[in-house]
Amino acid sequence: MTSKQDNKQNLSCKISLGIQGMDCPDCAMKLEKGISGMPGVDSVNVDFISGKMTAIGTGISESDIAGEVKSLGYRAVSYGESVVDKDEIDRKTRKRQLIEVVAAGILAIAGGILLHTEGFSLIGKILILSGIVISGNNIGRKGYLALRKLRLDMNFLMSAAVIGAILIGEWLEGGVVIILFAIAQLLESYSLARSNRAVKSLMDLSPKKAVVKRNGEEIIIDIQEIIIGDIVSVKPGEQIPVDGNVTGGFSSVNQATITGESIPVSKKAGDPVYAGTINGDGFLEIKTLKNPDDFKLSRIVRLVEEARAKRAPSQSFVDKFAAIYTPIVTVLAVLVAIIPPLLFNALWIEWIYRALALLVIACPCALVISTPVTVVSALTNAARNGVLIKGGIFIENLHKIRSVAFDKTGTITRGVLSVHKIIGLDNKSEEEILRIAASIEKMSQHPIGDAIVRYAEEKGISLMPVQEFRSMPGKGACGIVDGIEICVGSPSLFEGFGAIKEGDFQSEIEKEARTVVVLGSKEKALGFIFISDTIRPESIAVVRQLMSLGVANTVMVTGDNDRIAAEVGKEVGVDETRADLMPEDKVGFIENLKNRHDSVVMIGDGVNDAPALAASDIGIAMGAIGSDVALETADIALMSDDLSRIPWAYRLSKKAYQIIIANIVMAIGIKAVFIGLASAGLATLWMAVFADMGVSLMVIINGMRALKLR
Repeated sequence: MTSKQDNKQNLSCKISLGIQGMDCPDCAMKLEKGISGMPGVDSVNVDFISGKMTAIGTGISESDIAGEVKSLGYRAVSYGESVVDKDEIDRKTRKRQLIEVVAAGILAIAGGILLHTEGFSLIGKILILSGIVISGNNIGRKGYLALRKLRLDMNFLMSAAVIGAILIGEWLEGGVVIILFAIAQLLESYSLARSNRAVKSLMDLSPKKAVVKRNGEEIIIDIQEIIIGDIVSVKPGEQIPVDGNVTGGFSSVNQATITGESIPVSKKAGDPVYAGTINGDGFLEIKTLKNPDDFKLSRIVRLVEEARAKRAPSQSFVDKFAAIYTPIVTVLAVLVAIIPPLLFNALWIEWIYRALALLVIACPCALVISTPVTVVSALTNAARNGVLIKGGIFIENLHKIRSVAFDKTGTITRGVLSVHKIIGLDNKSEEEILRIAASIEKMSQHPIGDAIVRYAEEKGISLMPVQEFRSMPGKGACGIVDGIEICVGSPSLFEGFGAIKEGDFQSEIEKEARTVVVLGSKEKALGFIFISDTIRPESIAVVRQLMSLGVANTVMVTGDNDRIAAEVGKEVGVDETRADLMPEDKVGFIENLKNRHDSVVMIGDGVNDAPALAASDIGIAMGAIGSDVALETADIALMSDDLSRIPWAYRLSKKAYQIIIANIVMAIGIKAVFIGLASAGLATLWMAVFADMGVSLMVIINGMRALKLR
């Protein structure tokens, strides 16, 4: 029994909690420090914007962590069960804070008037003190708890400033300081709630109920009760609630929630559909293929949340800077308060007042929030537009890329074979060659044969009966057409017959630089059909755009032969091509490319290119709508096969980085100015609070601009 308990204690676990009562990122930093000091906690992350804490460790429990959170002045709720409840509580909290601020403001105004009215100054002080208690009780409580833990935060700094103002007789100024600070917190809360709603809107895209056929009847159940194999009915105009395949009906589906593309896609029996997409004007029956937690949309939301929790490089810098900056300014404030009066016989009240202004300025809110709000806005904007970016580091670094490597098949090209050209010999027309070849290939299962048959159908060519069909794997197929045995296949098939010698039509093959299919009898060739993989129409434009955006080198890597690679590379416009590469060869080439350039991006299909994606500085996966591997392997996943999203993501990265730098410079610059003004006695307490509030709001509003790029 003891052994089992010990094993249980040694198991590592992950605990997620919703945190209520955080006023700014400084609160999140304080919580991280407090919880990380608990026994058994290996790591902890607090996302201030979403209000989510994640702790990982051994032998830790939700109740112990919630208790420590409470001792730090906050409240923890079960994240998995009460996200909606938390949002509602936060809304009620903001409403209560608004009422408190208005009431405190009225008391402060009345108290300020009475304070300077003869015979009523005591009543004025009581009214101001009442306003301070109403609007600052929560701030004072958190400041006291911070002092007990010896972890000075903005609540302590502000509480000390207000108490100090009262002690030196600045009652009204102390009241104005705490009210302005409460207003700043309230405005920040409203602004961040708006930013957070953008991310939470992703969670609301999937319906909560589904109509399922069970035991011959249609019933309505919760999404979480869905099981693999359930048949779901979706009426016109409704959201599709599950990931699965269409088993009945025909409709067009708007997949913008997953892919970012605005044009609806036709869906018929056998086609895949995804939860959160919108059914068009047809009725669909869908067989569920995944559990709710594994739906594509659920995984996207989960990955976006995880990406938000990862600190960007600039955010890590800001956090370290703030951790040093706040204590330094606090010590500076103490020195400002005591050195001039002790050494130079200056007035205590004057220098204590200047020190109090410095304490207010020491609040690092604007600085700490300068990066995360921008990163979250950019991540959300990208997800809305079909680009899943898995961390702030990739938001910051994507625009710094200098070399881009494209896989060919499935990336530069569609990965779908098509007929490029037909050449008839022995007086045979193109139509005759196509009709005979398609008639034989109709009975085969080869992708090249499918391309020939599909092309004949597009041309409206009727097929001919074929007798004695036989397939020769890896070479081609033969059959009797109009009493003559005809074969369709690779040149090596006909060379094997002996009647056609190697080199007889080599010039035609080399000239076309395409895969060639020969049609003929055992005695002679009747014609050639050249097959090629279709180049994506946007490929050429994307390569040009990346070069215009500052990418110095573009290269295409492929397992195809040199001839085909060179032709495709030339058409697309890349700087260089590398052919005949196996997956492990691509990894070696990427490593070599990294030695030649500052940063390298690899773009592939997310399956056979997974090793190269992982080896690059930033891996971008194509076709993530159909590949779960892409979601897991790549740093960035394109939720549709749209290469044009890459230059767009590049521009988003550049815009986000510029906003982050502007926010950091603005936050530090204005702080520096007010430190100088406060030390010189030119900044009042309320001016310092107003400046801090203004900068915080400016960096939030500026950061939310990253939501606007389309």
